[in-house]
Amino acid sequence: MAYIIEPWNGISLNLSDGPFTLSDSLSINLDFVWISFPPLPWVSPSITAEYTAPLFTAGIAGSSNLIQQIAALSTDDLRSVLWSTAGAAQQNSQIRFNVANTSDDARMSIWSLAESVAGSQVLPWNYTGTADGQHASVWGFALQSDRTGFVSGWVMNTRYRDRIATLDWFSVNLNGFIYDDSAAMLALLNNDNPLAINLDFSGVPAALESATKIRLQFGFVKPKRPSVPHDISRTITARKATPRDTTRLIPWGAGTSVWNNWNLPYPVDNGPPIPPDPIDPPARKIVYLIMNTLQVTDVATGTPLDIQGVNISVDIDSLSWKFSGTVYGQGTLDLVRPDEDGMKDIHVTINTHEWVFSIERYTSDEKFPTTKFSISGVSRTQYMAAPFAPVRSYTNSSATTAAQAANAELENTGFALAWPTAGDGDLPDWIIPAGALSYRDKTPAQVVAQIVTTAGGVMIPSMDADSWIIQPRYKTSPWNWDTVTPDAAIYIGMVRSRSARYEPAPAYDSCFVSGVSQGVSVDVQRAGSGGLNPMPDVLDDLITAAAPAISRGRNELAATGNKVVETLSVLIPEQGAAPGVLRPGQIITVTHDNPDSDYVGLVIANSISVQKAGGAEIYQSVTLERRA
Repeated sequence: MAYIIEPWNGISLNLSDGPFTLSDSLSINLDFVWISFPPLPWVSPSITAEYTAPLFTAGIAGSSNLIQQIAALSTDDLRSVLWSTAGAAQQNSQIRFNVANTSDDARMSIWSLAESVAGSQVLPWNYTGTADGQHASVWGFALQSDRTGFVSGWVMNTRYRDRIATLDWFSVNLNGFIYDDSAAMLALLNNDNPLAINLDFSGVPAALESATKIRLQFGFVKPKRPSVPHDISRTITARKATPRDTTRLIPWGAGTSVWNNWNLPYPVDNGPPIPPDPIDPPARKIVYLIMNTLQVTDVATGTPLDIQGVNISVDIDSLSWKFSGTVYGQGTLDLVRPDEDGMKDIHVTINTHEWVFSIERYTSDEKFPTTKFSISGVSRTQYMAAPFAPVRSYTNSSATTAAQAANAELENTGFALAWPTAGDGDLPDWIIPAGALSYRDKTPAQVVAQIVTTAGGVMIPSMDADSWIIQPRYKTSPWNWDTVTPDAAIYIGMVRSRSARYEPAPAYDSCFVSGVSQGVSVDVQRAGSGGLNPMPDVLDDLITAAAPAISRGRNELAATGNKVVETLSVLIPEQGAAPGVLRPGQIITVTHDNPDSDYVGLVIANSISVQKAGGAEIYQSVTLERRA
């Protein structure tokens, strides 16, 4: 839209500091919008004011930029010559060459008719010869200068921009960081220092680069610098690089549908279920002979500790393993109790399975003649949670992935995450846009749990290392457990006792998962169910892609329906023998002599108890969740 500004011969612009260029002289194009940055706050829409004046047939002489805005003047109008018949001149001078007078008779030379000399130059006196015919031209038309090859019926707005621009060659900066110009752009927006520019074309030619337009460009100009690869992370992720520095007239880009229905319209018969690959089954014996061992040492000095009555436990929602035991003697207590340097670590070995715990508290039970203390502690992963880890608040300023954001919380702490994403039973990774991850007063473990639970995942703490395993709560949905390959197997002959309780719950078949301020919305349905019985909607700020929405919806549906929670008291064989120490999140099968009695369940908790001195009796109480 053109805005008429009067008077047109003077324009006063008061603008913030910024570079501008002048390219033409007869029109002013004011563009206050930088093509890759949102509009300036005081202008919307862009203002364009143009002043044009007709150019007549006179060309640009000598490529001069000094242009008078007047009509071209005809040159040499009064010098035209009419070529016509020349009047007769010196008619009286005509001489007829006749008989020459005789002279020099002595030489016997008779003068006769004179020979014609330079006869080729005989020209009738009534015609004027043409001079410099090769320079003949039609007077009244100005010649075009310095515009070789230009053909136009009218004056065209021919631009010569960028013809003298030179390219700066850089080597790619492979180890650099992605440039962030947001601070520089913000500084321009918040700059209140005035800058006055006066343009006055009243009768004074403007010395410009070209002759048809003036363009003032204000805004941030990126410095010339080498390119930096966008994917310079030290870990390779299967994802598409985030677009940056794209020239878009619409800041938010192309629109995409936020509604995805991942349910097949009708069930598909894939044939009979494929039996899972066999695992190493436990040895089936009538009697199991195991030499149980319990060893507890001080990590700092390696001193054996007199600790009995050991209990170790964990569940699927725990950030760490829990420990409790009984210490005999003040000397042993002094080696493990917390002091001004913090908590002390102990090393526990049960049938070659190892744990490391930090002792956080103790209580006394002094009765003559013995001195007995009860101690308790946690595995080292608890250091990333309250009250040991500091809290902070944060909002991501640039796009990242879920795995990168979770690992960033543990940077420089010595703790790590094992987050596989390639397998069918793994928790997916996804893109988190800028501003989507925001929290206040949280510890690193809380932030990682927030990210992981968004996609329906859990954090399984390590027994003796400073790490977690990240996986879905249900690596395989319960309705597919008949075809899954279990992580471990328990033979019913290894079970000392068992108990179970029935837990009824609605059997939902549809779950609507959606982001809040940004993201996607996905209706996750069990294939073939039709989604006729939906569960309450799930809303999460970090649902910014379809992959975490599908994973979250599947795990939410997997937890519904009638189920049986069963506890099995199972012996613990040595390292490498089935079933080993069972961890939460594992899918195990309980085998019987009659295969029809076999069933599959999900380990949701485990508790190990050493009942007698020296480890005479050691059992693990495994809690399973299975379908009713």
